Amino acid sequence: MSRINKNVILALLTLTSSAFLLFQLYYYKHYLSAKNGTGSSKSKGNRIGFDSTQWRAVKNFVMLTSSQNVPVFLIDPWILELINKNFEQVKNTSQGPASDCRFFCVPRDFTAFALQYHLWKNEDGWFRIAENMGFQCLKIESKDPRLDGIDSLSGTEIPLHYVCKLATHAIHLVVFHERSGNYLWHGHLRLRGHMDRKFVPFRKLQFGRYPGAFDRPELQQVTIDGLDVLIPKDPGHFLEEVPRSRFIECRYKEARAFLQNAGLPLKHKFGKVEDSLELSFQGQDDVKLDIFFFYEETDHMWNGGTQAKTGKKFKYLFPKFTLCWTEFADMKVHVPCETVDYIEANYGKTWKIPVKTWDWKSSPPNVQPNGIWPISEWDEVIQLY
Repeated sequence: MSRINKNVILALLTLTSSAFLLFQLYYYKHYLSAKNGTGSSKSKGNRIGFDSTQWRAVKNFVMLTSSQNVPVFLIDPWILELINKNFEQVKNTSQGPASDCRFFCVPRDFTAFALQYHLWKNEDGWFRIAENMGFQCLKIESKDPRLDGIDSLSGTEIPLHYVCKLATHAIHLVVFHERSGNYLWHGHLRLRGHMDRKFVPFRKLQFGRYPGAFDRPELQQVTIDGLDVLIPKDPGHFLEEVPRSRFIECRYKEARAFLQNAGLPLKHKFGKVEDSLELSFQGQDDVKLDIFFFYEETDHMWNGGTQAKTGKKFKYLFPKFTLCWTEFADMKVHVPCETVDYIEANYGKTWKIPVKTWDWKSSPPNVQPNGIWPISEWDEVIQLY
């Protein structure tokens, strides 16, 4: 009886030990492994998100451009904003596999890259290889505005944008071109009649709604989500440029007909920085260049005018306008985006009709009296040369 009891007790102990061991294995697999980063594919520390469509599309694009020595750089505002917030951490991230995908794996329709066209040596070859890798690519071209007015070259087309789709994610490659004002320019993404407008949701693109102008960025290489990419060295500055990058092309023939190759000495200075400042320069053949300083109010903008012999002040009211870039006389300059509204405010709806008699104090439809300068300030606010 004693022997039987010992065997039963031994069996019970063995069964209990086995059950406890199975419990430990279960606990380790489902709890400790999740805490320590092993086992479950959802656990922190595993390569979370690296099977996403977005990351695979970006990875293949980066591999393609790297193998073909195409110097693309990341310009996607959404991703650059994240990078800028964690810039020191991103700069110090070592190469090699990342633990989780923080930037390229968020579900989105596009990721935006750019390149400087003059550095691209094998455009046609790259396009064919991209398609062989499974990308479906759309190329958008247009006339080169830099050649406008040169009869023998006007009409030459240049690439402006590539949109390359892999599965459900697309890479938007913005092609930057050098301009004579030492800045970079990209064109308007305008689809031609035969192009598939359902190829991607074009309205969601962050670049190409208008032409744009940017300072030439200095680049640096960083490792993001395990991929080596180039980004602007100062991502904050690039992000500041994006909302104010809109560019309006100059009408070169008309501008060149007007422009004079002449020195422009200062003729007079009216007003002061905080009120009605105006500078006038006199060139050859009585060509005068006026520079008016604008002042912003709650619902309008205005610039001032001063009558030298009386000290009377005038105010010219304009509807609020935003600024776009354009190129004038080989310079990158700002102009009102709402160009027609601006002209009509100052010259009326019939501004295209020549007027033989014009009084700057009363003829403009937007002029109104604005007081008079105190005589004690005349030496400062009325200066003739």
